[in-house]
Amino acid sequence: MSDLIGYILTLDALFTWGIASLVYKFSLGKIESKPGLLFRLIFVSCSTFILALFFGTFSFIPLLSSQNLTSYIIACLISGLSVTIGDLLYFASLKKIDASRAFPLTQLSLIFVYPFAFIFFGEELKLSIVLGGLLILLSAFILSTKDKENVNENGSEKKIQSSEKMVIGVLLAIGSAFLWGLSIVAFNQARIISNDVFVTNFIRVFFGTIFFIILGIFQIEFYSSFTKANRKKFKYFIFVGIAGALSLGLADTLFYKAAEINGLVLTSTFTANTPMVQQILSILILKEKFRKRFIFAVGLIIIGNYIILFL
Repeated sequence: MSDLIGYILTLDALFTWGIASLVYKFSLGKIESKPGLLFRLIFVSCSTFILALFFGTFSFIPLLSSQNLTSYIIACLISGLSVTIGDLLYFASLKKIDASRAFPLTQLSLIFVYPFAFIFFGEELKLSIVLGGLLILLSAFILSTKDKENVNENGSEKKIQSSEKMVIGVLLAIGSAFLWGLSIVAFNQARIISNDVFVTNFIRVFFGTIFFIILGIFQIEFYSSFTKANRKKFKYFIFVGIAGALSLGLADTLFYKAAEINGLVLTSTFTANTPMVQQILSILILKEKFRKRFIFAVGLIIIGNYIILFL
């Protein structure tokens, strides 16, 4: 029964992440990424604090030994900074490439989670999980591959996106994947020490928020959009904030609760299915291009999940 609850929590998290990625893509077409991310972090800090008050407890903090407290703070700090910088890279990648291409690439974080989970947490890397995970990652690569050149009405070749823009977008997404993978592992370590995902999520997001507020003092573009002239765009900041509260706030917490039940390796592997959800929503809602390779990717994902669950 507990395994089933873990699967349900994971499923809820991946759907929430997929929907949030579309909100980010839509809103970033109207606002700049850096002030958008800063507002999102402030919004998420408030929402995770409320969740921590209702569902968590801060009482474990004074009960920790000095060594565990130090390890806990360092883990939260690493997780908060890496997820925040990773989000900044992801937001920047969305400015360069489609959400249906950028988001699948971020699932490469799974590659970094596997060895870390094995080395630091002693989790078992079953062949079925690794094989299934690799098939799901292969589907993510297929979804994110570059489109072929199109021919316009005059017969001249026209690229869907410039090569330079594409390469930069892909590199930014991969950088985001690495940092997200690091954040997952660090958060899991903090969760093990505290046994409280709600408070831990608030603390790490709070660290990330403080970092960006300080960084914004030296980079005026972090605050440049918060003027009266841009008040008509304020609703897009609200959209980003709500999406962040649901994804970075609630969905991340559900993910780590699922990891507590089913283990970090298995839970992380299942969340690699998120690009499929995001791809479907991108086509239906954002009207992004339907690609034939999507069908092949679906087949790989189905096979990968079957191997994980039944072999």
